[in-house]
Amino acid sequence: MTTNIPKQSINQLKKTLENFKINDAIELCTNEAQTRKFLIEPFFHLLNYISNDLIPEFNADFGDRVSQKIDYAILLNKKETILIEAKKYNSRLSDKEAGQLNGYFNNTKSSRIAVLTNGIEYRFYSDILLPNVIDSKPFFVFNLTNYSDKDLETLIKFDKRYVVINEIIKTAQECVFVEDFEASLLKEFIAPSKDLLKIIHRNMNFKTKFTEETQGKMINLINSALLKSLYDKKVISESNSNTGGIITTETEIQAYHTIRTLLIQNKKIPSQRIFFKDFKSFFNISVDDNLKKVICKLIFSDSKLKIVIENNEYLLSSVDDVLKYKNELINRTLLLLE
Repeated sequence: MTTNIPKQSINQLKKTLENFKINDAIELCTNEAQTRKFLIEPFFHLLNYISNDLIPEFNADFGDRVSQKIDYAILLNKKETILIEAKKYNSRLSDKEAGQLNGYFNNTKSSRIAVLTNGIEYRFYSDILLPNVIDSKPFFVFNLTNYSDKDLETLIKFDKRYVVINEIIKTAQECVFVEDFEASLLKEFIAPSKDLLKIIHRNMNFKTKFTEETQGKMINLINSALLKSLYDKKVISESNSNTGGIITTETEIQAYHTIRTLLIQNKKIPSQRIFFKDFKSFFNISVDDNLKKVICKLIFSDSKLKIVIENNEYLLSSVDDVLKYKNELINRTLLLLE
């Protein structure tokens, strides 16, 4: 059973982080010890770990080498351990540094999660790919100066009141699987393998011999223009199959892409928070797929195209006309992101 985390707890964490005087703390951090005291320890206190929960200079067994000490360890139920490797504020973190924790992972089964941090950035690692061998990449990264609501929803899972290591590992496994799947699929799109081409060729109605010339034609067809076209068709197919008679048109999808591209040119607007939802008489573009955070409403028919931003309606002669309302769309989005 998945742990139920109240929305109120997430909101409280968000408020507490917003009230954390991070700039004052940074000014006090000139070495690693001060980074621990003014940034790292307060961060874990925000997650409801008291001083006794954070065991400093934890004795770690690194196999045949002399015993070394990890900066911190959090013992959960005296069975599971979270390791924390601290670096000085402003230190550039790299995944290679996570290898410092590998010795401990190799010699204990009680630790499934390790954190590498410089007080601002917190990199969470596990041993998803190989048991007791720390992964080369983190499954979650939290930055105190740049985080999203989605990041908070993940971070709250490490709160002392809610932390369940097995659930976190399961989520991490899903993240690693999806990331690996995307990377493998992208690799095939960039340099299509013969096996992929064979599968596509076998499913084509237009039958030809699978020659090198045919393979060359297919490779040339697999480009960004084709993928965008297929993406649009996939979106329309998914939308139309789940909406009980609501038909999403290519014009609506084109408008969505135009507006989304326009918005994410602003660095303060994260692309992953822009969504659309089609209704029978209008098409919404919103923040976080939230009906209370509608950026604009599109009302498209055979006779006219109209965009509604807040309570202001504008007639469009073509989809490209939405570019005229760039400032209104960006300002509206930034307001909804607050």
